[in-house]
Amino acid sequence: MKYAPSIASFAMSAMIAAFGPDEAATAAAERIGCYGNNWGPTLAMLEPKPTGPMTFKTLRCLPVPESWPRILPPFLSPNGDFVAAFGFTKGLWLGDVTRGGRSHTINERLPGDLLLRTAPFAWLDDSSAVMGAKHDVAMQSGFAVAHLRPYLFALDGSEIELPELVHPNGPLDEIYWVGSSGLALAAFGTKGSYDKPDHQDHKPALALVDARNGTILQSVERDSIPELVGQRSLEAVKSRIDAFGKAHILIACAPGKWLLWVQGQLPRVVPLASITRSTPFALSSDATSVLIMANLSATGSICEFGNPCPPPTPQSGTIAELRDISTGEVKWTLSGTTSNFSHSAAPGVSPDGHYGLISMPDGERNVIALISMDTGRAIQKFEQPGWGPIGLSFSSDSKFAIVAAGTVMATFAIDN
Repeated sequence: MKYAPSIASFAMSAMIAAFGPDEAATAAAERIGCYGNNWGPTLAMLEPKPTGPMTFKTLRCLPVPESWPRILPPFLSPNGDFVAAFGFTKGLWLGDVTRGGRSHTINERLPGDLLLRTAPFAWLDDSSAVMGAKHDVAMQSGFAVAHLRPYLFALDGSEIELPELVHPNGPLDEIYWVGSSGLALAAFGTKGSYDKPDHQDHKPALALVDARNGTILQSVERDSIPELVGQRSLEAVKSRIDAFGKAHILIACAPGKWLLWVQGQLPRVVPLASITRSTPFALSSDATSVLIMANLSATGSICEFGNPCPPPTPQSGTIAELRDISTGEVKWTLSGTTSNFSHSAAPGVSPDGHYGLISMPDGERNVIALISMDTGRAIQKFEQPGWGPIGLSFSSDSKFAIVAAGTVMATFAIDN
């Protein structure tokens, strides 16, 4: 056993001599559940450059059914052992990350917004179930015939109906999970025009709720906040739980307001970027700042059916920026140039606050970059895989960065 380090060093030296440093680094990545011999180019494109804190460790092919719609990226359980995938017409699939393990499908119409590409599902903190919601629908029309009801969808296939959330201002129409214990932002009486029969929403309300116990913790009428009068809908909701267990929730309201709600305080509009439509963002680990993506893209025509088009016109500008949530002050800006049509993925921020993981244009290609949350500097990059909509995240201990899409997941170790 005492000679093991020498043997390992010899083996690594032999690999470098035979393949060169880049090939050796690529060969070091483990491939799990991915069959066939044509994975070499994929492994090579996922290798971060230059050498830095992030190291490509595993490429895993998930057992999510190949026929599952690739509109939303799959999402991992907190312990990393399970994965779930949502399809707007197929339902919710959840199971082991390894092939041949247990799996279960909730094969019914579940709520979700196809236009915004959002769905109300998140893993429970002990990884035993997915927190979600469902309602009865008229299948031919798609209109709701009953209000939304929170549920737990367990790995063993059971469906646990959670207590009904009742509010005097209307039925539960939207729910956004905050953390992984059952806390949620709920919207009541906001989507009466989608119901059957439709109804007027006279006083739409937002509330912080404990969905597992069916209790409303705080509530506010949306129009009691003057700046929200005329805001039509909630575009996106992101949240963090601070060191004291208090929720910080940032809400992008269409067409252009940002609402901050800190648990125990009144919600207030904050002076962030004016555009909220399709603007990906994520809260910093301490919930005092927000990482906002600018969707930098080339301009031009997109031609179909093989018709020739002039090449896209390159554009330069902001790729991402970090802003103080309360004041709107820009802390740093990451700029660049793109020659391709592109759209930013929702960024990820490590729990320890050191790093961000973003998609970004890089000349004539699109890449995934590990960035410094202190300065915005892109530390390492690798080519963005074409697996469909991509989910970017970090493990709870900040030791791994994760890129997931379709039926594939890449894991990168981070040396702090």
